[in-house]
Amino acid sequence: MEYEAQKVGEVEGLGTIYRINAPLDGQLQAFKKVGIITLATPEEVAQIRLANIPNNESRTNVAPIAIRGGKTILLRDSPLMNPLMAAYAVNAHGKGEYPLLGKEVYEVAEAIAKAETEIAPEDRSAILVSQDGDFGLKTEMDEARFLLREHNQKYFEKFVKNGKEGQIPFYNLTGNSKDRAVVNYLWFSSPQSESNLICRSRSLYDDNSAFAVLRTAEGSAPKKGYTLIEIEKANSEIIPVVFERAKVSDLASRISRDLNKSLLEKLREQ
Repeated sequence: MEYEAQKVGEVEGLGTIYRINAPLDGQLQAFKKVGIITLATPEEVAQIRLANIPNNESRTNVAPIAIRGGKTILLRDSPLMNPLMAAYAVNAHGKGEYPLLGKEVYEVAEAIAKAETEIAPEDRSAILVSQDGDFGLKTEMDEARFLLREHNQKYFEKFVKNGKEGQIPFYNLTGNSKDRAVVNYLWFSSPQSESNLICRSRSLYDDNSAFAVLRTAEGSAPKKGYTLIEIEKANSEIIPVVFERAKVSDLASRISRDLNKSLLEKLREQ
């Protein structure tokens, strides 16, 4: 069956927004026709909603990965965005099953997540979910910052009940095997459905919704200046030196990390 992506709007600084209701493999085929190779990220979905484009629910390109006895991992670039893997996942969900890969997939993703624990959540490529089972995401939590990035606080303010004091329901994924890793997709419900973030849905075979973004030159171009990762690294190196020159080096170990964190948070607000 042939699917066609619908253009639904433009978001300044991001690009042209497309949407389609189809199985995952059909969505990727349709988006490829207009020059897009992946579904929208959660932060792009947040940006689309903040721009007042219709608040449809959406599959995203984040992959929850789980294994029995291990914490769920959220991987920013899902392997299911590959056409072959998408077809495999659609087939598995059609049987009421999850896509399963070798435990090595989990081990590699876990190694990436652990290696990046000192990086700001917004800049990580993978993150270990902090809690088992289902829970509420608060705006200050690493998972919310990882998923919504710079749109985190604005999204909570506009769409979440009780604003910054509210919570987004997070429905976790569990694995049943120590030898096979479950690799699934993250579903981002509409604000009318509490913006649920669901890791364990098995409906990739169904005609559900997904956004995708054809980036403009502005949206694709790297931002001028230094990245926050580069700034964070520079701060971590220079702040202790400044304290030492001021002959208060004993303060460095106590406050340099908090100072670096506060500086980065301020930059994110700009």
